Amino acid sequence: MGEIRNVQCSACGATWRCLEGSGLLYGKKESIIEAFLESERAVVTAQIEKSEIPAYGFDFRLTVCNHCHNVVAVPVLVTGEDETYEGHCPLCGKKTASPPEDLEKEPCPVCKIKALKTEIEGHWD
Repeated sequence: MGEIRNVQCSACGATWRCLEGSGLLYGKKESIIEAFLESERAVVTAQIEKSEIPAYGFDFRLTVCNHCHNVVAVPVLVTGEDETYEGHCPLCGKKTASPPEDLEKEPCPVCKIKALKTEIEGHWD
């Protein structure tokens, strides 16, 4: 089950609402592939099909996009061989920084001050 997160910068007031984690829909490899941008799908498909046994993990992780200046949830695929593929920004299509362990330690993409706060609004499936 995923979480709906509200992210706000306490310095400039910028806000974002993101879906983090994963739901039941993403138990199917076709749904996982569709979560990525069209330009990324061939790479993701190849990673999923490398293994004879479907051993992979998938979820959406929060990160900062310094290109379009937003906090976004990017799709992340981890295969059985511990290879990780992080999707591009769903808003601008460009490569983002790797999702951090703690988003609240990252600078705001708008004002560049480390003042991001996250709050769970609910859950999604």
